[in-house]
Amino acid sequence: MVVVLALTPLLLDRLGLDRFGIWALALVVLNTLRILDGGIAASLARFFAVHAAGEDRVAASRLMVGSLLFLALLGAVLTLVAIPVAPVLVEVLNVPDHLEGEAAMVLRWMPALAALALMGEATAALLVGHGRFRALAGTMWLSALIFGAAVIVFVGEGAHLEALMAAVAIRYGALILANLGLGRGHLSFRRPFLPSRADVREVGSYSSRMQLSALSGFVNTELDAIVIATFLPIRYVGLYQIGMQVATALRSLPLFAFPPILTRLTTILRLEGKQATGREFERLERRWFSAVLGFGVVAIAAVAFAVPAWLGDDYVTSGGIAAILLAGYTVHVALTGMRTCYVRAIGRPGLEMRSSIAWTAINLALTIPLVIVAGVIGVVAATAAAGAVASIYFVALCRREEGLPLIAPPASWWPLVGLGVLVTVAGELLIVETGLHGYFALALTGLPAILGWSLLAYSLRRMQRTRPLPVT
Repeated sequence: MVVVLALTPLLLDRLGLDRFGIWALALVVLNTLRILDGGIAASLARFFAVHAAGEDRVAASRLMVGSLLFLALLGAVLTLVAIPVAPVLVEVLNVPDHLEGEAAMVLRWMPALAALALMGEATAALLVGHGRFRALAGTMWLSALIFGAAVIVFVGEGAHLEALMAAVAIRYGALILANLGLGRGHLSFRRPFLPSRADVREVGSYSSRMQLSALSGFVNTELDAIVIATFLPIRYVGLYQIGMQVATALRSLPLFAFPPILTRLTTILRLEGKQATGREFERLERRWFSAVLGFGVVAIAAVAFAVPAWLGDDYVTSGGIAAILLAGYTVHVALTGMRTCYVRAIGRPGLEMRSSIAWTAINLALTIPLVIVAGVIGVVAATAAAGAVASIYFVALCRREEGLPLIAPPASWWPLVGLGVLVTVAGELLIVETGLHGYFALALTGLPAILGWSLLAYSLRRMQRTRPLPVT
């Protein structure tokens, strides 16, 4: 994530905004294809954690072999489909005539890259399921730095989208090899090498519900770029992609807690039962909701200033996109984070699926009218609003179906949130007055946010020590 954001100004400079828009659209296609795997990649961490709790290395090996073969076959089939379809897709979108050939070439090979990305996720799930998070961090940084080096060396000015695709392939190949190398101690290969039919049915039942949630997630994020490319010039896809990347990066900071929490809850369920898992949920939720909400509110106040300070005043629109998306993401992650881990751990991802479908339905109803009225801002506003409503619905579902409570911060905490936002905005306005741009200016915009977060963290820590948060 850090490497991709750091490379964004370089890619804008070397490719130009139109080619960057094509690449942004290609990433949308890549992410779309990554969710068409039957939910396998998103489900593996849970099943690897189950095998780890039972110390069953043979079952883990069969699951790994079966998933990698399935993903490789899926990538081959989708590549064959993409070869004739890509030129037709390019003609539908607002791609400049002189760039249509490059755009078609890029889209033809997105399925192969998607298969490599999914195989990287599958091998990473092996480390996640066994609690090997330091090892996973090492493989992720290694692959990202290899990608960054390849981009800097091989991607020059002009028509170099092929080199950019090669850099992505190298990145995922390095990730797969590194994950398997570090995870080999958790595998033991014996005949038969593939999982049994019963195991396939169990994984398939679980992953099919994860697939529906992932498809809903596609509509709520990646489809925005396709709508923008259909109604607006291709450069707006680039502006959207920048704002979306920044918002996603900030949202991902608390989401990095998901893998260890999911592994922990799954292990407790296997060893101690559902009641103990529920108690662990309440313990984690006491910290999660207030911490994530405070983090997100301050980040929203900072991000609209940070993007134009980083890339220049021509990217104010991207800053607004990032702030609007992050508002929806903050409500979603704060309300649903621990609940998502809990329902996945106990084997009820259908609850998450129902919430995702609600998000999709609301988003579809709002997106087209709002893009006509407000352009790119209308598209992201629809996504943010739909996400907030669907998150509230998920809380109600989990309370009704599983008895999960909402543990909210006390009323005295909210004025401190306002103070953190005021401190952040005041600091950002001072930085804007300097007229600075670039990485140094981006670093400066982080200082007021850090001060705002520090105020909230200190106050929340004191409140948790003096009295427990109320359960509602």
